[in-house]
Amino acid sequence: MKPVIGVICETARHGLHMYHQSGDKYVQAVARSADCVPLLIPAMTDHILPQDFLGRLDGLLLTGGYSNVERTRYGMAPAPAGEHEDPARDALSFGLIPAALEAGLPLFGICRGFQELNVALGGTLHPLLQEVDGRFDHRENSEDPVDVQYGPAHSVTLAEGGTLHQIIGESEFMVNSVHGQGIDRLADGLAVEAEADDATIEAVTVSEALGFALAVQWHPEWQSWTNPQSHRLFQAFGDAARHYQSSNGRDI
Repeated sequence: MKPVIGVICETARHGLHMYHQSGDKYVQAVARSADCVPLLIPAMTDHILPQDFLGRLDGLLLTGGYSNVERTRYGMAPAPAGEHEDPARDALSFGLIPAALEAGLPLFGICRGFQELNVALGGTLHPLLQEVDGRFDHRENSEDPVDVQYGPAHSVTLAEGGTLHQIIGESEFMVNSVHGQGIDRLADGLAVEAEADDATIEAVTVSEALGFALAVQWHPEWQSWTNPQSHRLFQAFGDAARHYQSSNGRDI
């Protein structure tokens, strides 16, 4: 039986109805590169608590998303009108992260999920990274074809001997860049695993985690099976989920 990876959902209104959803690229990467079964977790914290389902999972994927983490979550004034936020997604993430870490459940965060991990552990964000002196614009051009938006944008330099360096086996490689927020103050308990040339933190691990707990700012899920570095990342996540599954007696 393949391990089951919980994939966090965001909420969005389509017409008159609200949906709990996740991008196809995330579930494809879990199935094709991690070789695990993706299971969507609805953002319904008023009815479903982490303890109701965490014991049935072998890993947790904190995906990217179209919304920003609420600024009030990290001590800033509320965002101006028109900034897309998703309080239901935030409530789900900030309940799940500490519970998953306490259980030693393998955790992999991507883009928004990377930012959520930092805020959940007490860090802060730049809500508009492109306005910070010395940083370049990490956002995509929305008018470009999607393959260009998710194409190589800048390099990242990996911490020598770190978890990510051991997984990838390279000290530097190119990544895509599709984000407007970024880490400001790094949370206590997180270790930097990679940085961009402008000193933007691009990957972190939870220093005292009981198991796999890694997050990246870029989008390795995009066609992960065609990119060697992305494929290795999801393979490592899948391997951690298989180990967790076996350790908990759910491999038969």
